[in-house]
Order: sequence, then C-alpha cells, then structure tokens
Amino acid sequence: MIQVEVKPEAMSQVRRLIAGQKPDIAVRVYAQPGGGGCCGGGGGAVQFGMAFAKPRADDEVVKIDGFSVIVDPTSAQFVNGAVIDYVEDIQESGFKITNPSLPEPDDAGKAGGCGSCGSSSEKGGGCGCG
Repeated sequence: MIQVEVKPEAMSQVRRLIAGQKPDIAVRVYAQPGGGGCCGGGGGAVQFGMAFAKPRADDEVVKIDGFSVIVDPTSAQFVNGAVIDYVEDIQESGFKITNPSLPEPDDAGKAGGCGSCGSSSEKGGGCGCG
C-alpha cells in the first residue's frame, strides 16, 4: 500500500478544486524519474506532478479524508512516502510534492520543481498545478 501524506493546506486546496469535478474523478500523483518533464535534471532527479483523472485498472488508489489519490505502477516507487503540501509565499505558489525517503540526487541533477510554480527544492518540488 502506498503511503502519501497530504498536509492540511493542500487538503483544503484539493477539496476546493475537486468540488467542481465529476464524482469519479480523483487526484493523480505521478513521478518522472531522471529529471524528465519541465525542468530537466541529471541522475537521481525526480519531477512530481498532479492532475485530476479517473483511476485506471492498474492504478493504486489511496483514500484520503474524502477524496482519492491515484498512482500509476511506474510512479509508485517514487510517490510512496511523498508529502503533498500547498505553499503560497513571495517565492512560490502552488502544490509542492516532496519525498524525504528518496535518495539524494547527484549534484548534476537536484530534484526540483517546475518553473511554473517558481520552486526549486531538493527531493521534490512544485508540480505546476497551483
């Protein structure tokens, strides 16, 4: 079973956003290993993202206080142990996913967030959906 922690501010934002969605819609959390996605990166970098989606047959579904988080099999190893937060300050705004259980990336590929969130932090970062 995948473990995901959703901080109270993120939970509040997800509830607000999902209220207008169809009842079978959940929050998909995914990971792109190797620094793929919007920021690039070297070995060990992982980019996280979120989107609204319907669960697929091979997804793992985690029920969290009134909504579901879905994770595809490829992302599961990177998402397990992740923390989802929502930040809003002068430097960044949006959802931020980190995973303290992942190994440290090498210096060539700090795992960071998408530029659309304005974040760049080690072991994960913003997802671009905030």
